[in-house]
Amino acid sequence: MYKKKWQNLRKVDDIFELEPEIIQKTQCSSRVNFTHVAFDCYEEHLVATDSAGYLYYVDLSNNSACYQKLGNVGQPTFIIFNPINKFEILMGLTTGDIKILKVDVNITQFCLLIAHKLPPVHVSFYKKYCLTSSHKEVIIWCLRSCSKAQQLRVNTKNIVVKKASFSNLGHIVVLYYNDTLQAWKFDRLEDDVKIDTKTFDIRNTKDFVFTHNGRAMILSSAQNKIIILNTCDWNLLKILSLPDNFIGLKQLLLVPSPLDGGANNVLACISSNGTLYFFDLNLSCIIHTLQVIKPLRKILVSSTGRYIAYIEQEGHLKLIITEKLFSQKCKSLQKLKDPCRPQAHRKCDHLQCVRQLMEQELHIERLIPILKEFGEYPEAYRVLIWSTILRLPGNRNAYSALANKAANASFTSELLKDYPLANRSKKTLLSTIINCLIQWCPLLTQCSLLPNLVFPFLMVFQKDPLLGFELILSILLNYCQKWFEYHPLPPLNVLGIIENILLHADPSLLNIFCERGITSSEYAWPLLKTAMSEILSDTEWLILWDYLISFQRPSLLLMSVIAYSICSRKIIISSLHSPENFKRYFTSQGNITAKELFKVAQQLDDNIPLRIHPSRYLRNELITLPSKGPYPPFMIHDFPKFLTDDISLLEFEKLKEKERVTREQNRTAIETAETKRLKHEAKSFMNQIHETRLNEVQKCIKQQLCDMDWRFITTPNKPKTQKTCEHIDVSSEEDNVDYITVKSKNYEQMQRDVDKLEYEVQSLLNSLRSQKSRAENT
Repeated sequence: MYKKKWQNLRKVDDIFELEPEIIQKTQCSSRVNFTHVAFDCYEEHLVATDSAGYLYYVDLSNNSACYQKLGNVGQPTFIIFNPINKFEILMGLTTGDIKILKVDVNITQFCLLIAHKLPPVHVSFYKKYCLTSSHKEVIIWCLRSCSKAQQLRVNTKNIVVKKASFSNLGHIVVLYYNDTLQAWKFDRLEDDVKIDTKTFDIRNTKDFVFTHNGRAMILSSAQNKIIILNTCDWNLLKILSLPDNFIGLKQLLLVPSPLDGGANNVLACISSNGTLYFFDLNLSCIIHTLQVIKPLRKILVSSTGRYIAYIEQEGHLKLIITEKLFSQKCKSLQKLKDPCRPQAHRKCDHLQCVRQLMEQELHIERLIPILKEFGEYPEAYRVLIWSTILRLPGNRNAYSALANKAANASFTSELLKDYPLANRSKKTLLSTIINCLIQWCPLLTQCSLLPNLVFPFLMVFQKDPLLGFELILSILLNYCQKWFEYHPLPPLNVLGIIENILLHADPSLLNIFCERGITSSEYAWPLLKTAMSEILSDTEWLILWDYLISFQRPSLLLMSVIAYSICSRKIIISSLHSPENFKRYFTSQGNITAKELFKVAQQLDDNIPLRIHPSRYLRNELITLPSKGPYPPFMIHDFPKFLTDDISLLEFEKLKEKERVTREQNRTAIETAETKRLKHEAKSFMNQIHETRLNEVQKCIKQQLCDMDWRFITTPNKPKTQKTCEHIDVSSEEDNVDYITVKSKNYEQMQRDVDKLEYEVQSLLNSLRSQKSRAENT
């Protein structure tokens, strides 16, 4: 082992320099160059290896940086600190293995990761996992167990892997030499996305990096172009064209800033001639050019961007403090013009153009054939498709007005009391949307079905609460017609329509319901008030509403409710005999698919005569929400007249407060009466015990007196002579003394028994008092 000696780094013009030592041979000296360098995640240490295989350990925690030369570790293909242990480094070997070393005290081998057949050249991390790649393999390791977690199925039959990397959001991207990208999500490795960079008009892709927040990926090409992709859907965000005098890009690195929120606006690039440039991606300009005397071979930026280390072509290692670089003024960078948008157009004009094109592409006449062919809409585009079909305007001003009012009041405590949610963010979102609905229509304050109806739709649009709120408004206005005419009772008018349709479609099934005492409030209303979300799985429920929204006929929801009973006919006849069985079946998930359900619903909708068809009573045209101004009022005339006549939200709150005060008074009165009752019972019990004890004592005294009288009576009389008195029978007197002694002992024993009984009674009373006090506290 090489003897460690700490030495200070040489500093010239705010730049720390480290030169590798020259190896002395027998007759000549051999030049040694630095090959690899790595920072730890705390920016306190740096390690570097030279071409002779020696490891250098640099301490940056003090004001004066110093280093020590450790032992020979061989020729690594990469070197990097372990993010879960700052005293461990991972080192790729030319044999294909990966060595884990400890460098805190001595260089000791901790573990060896064996799986690569070719030398690994790239490494990146995500949580406790490490991704390494060679030209033919991409492997994921678990650092805690030091074992292989997954080997990706990459296409290396005819092409070679150029680079593979993790993002901080768990994306995995592999770049091939044929300019193809292959991407996965770490939690869904069975699904991959292939991206051809040629579609972005770039060739010979050199390198790519992820921003710290993982939301964007930046690629460089040989055509002096930088493109930025959105990692959510891999669409193009931005294209930058470099100046004509710029000579290629061969390495990219992002420079984090404390105030950029992980977006990483500053990009460091090494050109083909070895010059280091710094770009501002937001301003699209060069903010600094590092004027180096000798070309650069490799650069590295520390985790928070405090330091930049680079290796020159001659092999020297230099370290710069980043904040001292950006002092020069920006130079203009030529921007790439967007061919899709004339420069004279305003942003709002462009958005309006995009919206019109989207409506043309997502026309219902094109969507329904797609739905029939594939059975459902793609999950990634369902929000867009539903919003387009229902024409949700995204009326931000109207929503903000309701949300601002809802922020100052909370009406959801009673509504959400029976609808607990473990996820706090979902609970907050649901509470916010329901408060907005109550601000929109105060009469919904007493609508207990609201959480069950709202929540499933809200989860589809949870990333956009504005569109989620508008979707729920559209559902209430169009698919919940006539639901509130008997509020707070179930909608007997709508349930009557359902019974009439079932009587026409399947009279024997309706007869079974009647024979078993089951009404439409028990087999239809539970499905309606939850939008059928309880009896279908998440996927099947989404498929059903794909159909219901696409066909735009509110009557199909009622037909689907009836279709569920018809499809469950065999189960109803054979297994459901009690009201409890019916309630359980119509409020729990079944095995009927959405496609089967909607097929029966369509048949009912086509075959039911007009005299009992829901379209005779319900509006067929859908109400669309306005893009400007307030949302249309809820159908107040659908509520009972006694609720809508001169009743406001404030009066609702007064009634609720009055009800709360009345409940509190009743509770207090009940507690007072219960306290009095317990006191009376305790007093009566004590009196009874006292009476019993007195009776026992009196009885005991009487018994003693009787025994003494009997004893004196039975004693023979003697003549009262002087002689007799002087010669009293001593034995008789001793018997009387013994008798009295025994009686005295019996009396004492009885007294002790009475005291014990009194103590037990007192303990019982104390326990009753403690139980009462605990009950009052709870």
